[in-house]
Amino acid sequence: MSDYMELLKKAGEFHGDICGGIVMGTKLAIHGMEHMGMTPGEKDKRLIVFTEIDRCISDAILSVTRTSLGKKSLKPMGYGKFAATFVNIDTGEAIRVVDVRANERDRDEDDDETVEELAERIANTPGEELFKIQKVSVKINPNDLPGKPLEVSRCNDCGEVIMDGKQHLQGGHAYCTSCYDKSYYELLE
Repeated sequence: MSDYMELLKKAGEFHGDICGGIVMGTKLAIHGMEHMGMTPGEKDKRLIVFTEIDRCISDAILSVTRTSLGKKSLKPMGYGKFAATFVNIDTGEAIRVVDVRANERDRDEDDDETVEELAERIANTPGEELFKIQKVSVKINPNDLPGKPLEVSRCNDCGEVIMDGKQHLQGGHAYCTSCYDKSYYELLE
């Protein structure tokens, strides 16, 4: 329990506060790492984690697993689900950890439990009661692995550099996604 509370405190500091997502994400990350034979709270270069939601739970997972976007060891998927997949890139072993509580609870349900009470309850609840472990297979493109970029090109339209094989090829030319398809931004000038 003390390890959980220590890691919860660190996750809360990283996130800015301790909320339900941080409470559950901390326990989910601990459970996933332990299931993979890794030490929660310690960086493990063999680990890549795919998070399925861009909410508080992902900050807790990042904090506990010590993965990061910049090191290409954290992969946000944006599926809107309370789940994460842990991959050992040395062995290929992969597990998906699903928060069963999120799937069973009615979202409109009025819960009077405080965050402190939730944290205490989760600290004392075995991970097996909170999460479902699914063995999965994950194919990771070599361009998405940690390390130096394997492919670097330049967009034929805007001239910006495109890394990690993210270019689109058309007519023998490379294009960035913004020029090839669509962008999340619109240039004003």
